[in-house]
Amino acid sequence: MSARRTAGKHRRPGRHRSPATGSRPSPPVLFGTAVVASAAAYAFQVPAATGDDTRRAPSTSTDLAAPALSTRTAATPTPTPTLAKTPVTRPSSKPTAPDTPSAAASTPAAEASAKPTRRAQRATRSSKRASLTSLARARRAWVEPLSGYRITAHFGQRASLWSNGHTGTDLAAPTGTPVHAVGDAVVVSVGYDGAYGNKIVLRHNDGTETWYGHLSATLVDAGQKVIAGTLIGRVGATGHTTGPHLHLEVRPGAADPVDAESWLREHGVVL
Repeated sequence: MSARRTAGKHRRPGRHRSPATGSRPSPPVLFGTAVVASAAAYAFQVPAATGDDTRRAPSTSTDLAAPALSTRTAATPTPTPTLAKTPVTRPSSKPTAPDTPSAAASTPAAEASAKPTRRAQRATRSSKRASLTSLARARRAWVEPLSGYRITAHFGQRASLWSNGHTGTDLAAPTGTPVHAVGDAVVVSVGYDGAYGNKIVLRHNDGTETWYGHLSATLVDAGQKVIAGTLIGRVGATGHTTGPHLHLEVRPGAADPVDAESWLREHGVVL
């Protein structure tokens, strides 16, 4: 009788594996590995967003979804700039926008208000021209007492109007015609003098006095200095007269009167 084998030290013959077959996986393992590999390869080929390569979304649904998405994307940026411009820019620009029309509307008013200023400037220029004219005339030593006149009576002329003959020269002109000093002088007197009416007496540098009678207005004061051509009064009909005229009388050395026409002619002025 053979010796009995000890338990646990020997395996049964049917369960022994050869070295060649023991390293191979079993068919079920191989099948499962193939399934996993094919699934992984499919996963890499199909896009993650789709999830199915056998069915494709209808073209109609894609076309409808695309405009909806495009509308959303197009509508999203549009309100953003509008909202950004509305709160700050427009309110700040609205006050300035009315200012421009108001300035434009005020332009006619400004022009209307500027018209009196322009008139005043023209009047100033005219007065300056008149002053320059007076100065130009003043450069002459002697000038005519007025312009636009006619002689109606000469020196020494006798008539019922004069008791001892006419003592001056009458120069008829409309009432208000300007009367000028015939030369540089000092105003001796201004006032009303009987038959002479309103009268101005000037004393010139050589002591000669010139009298201006029948004036409607006197524009100088006693003691005032004037030059040739200075406006001293205006033609009138005050005193003993039959009409508006200037009575011009010349008294050398404040003595008796002489012919004013001859005296002025000696000084270069012809009446």
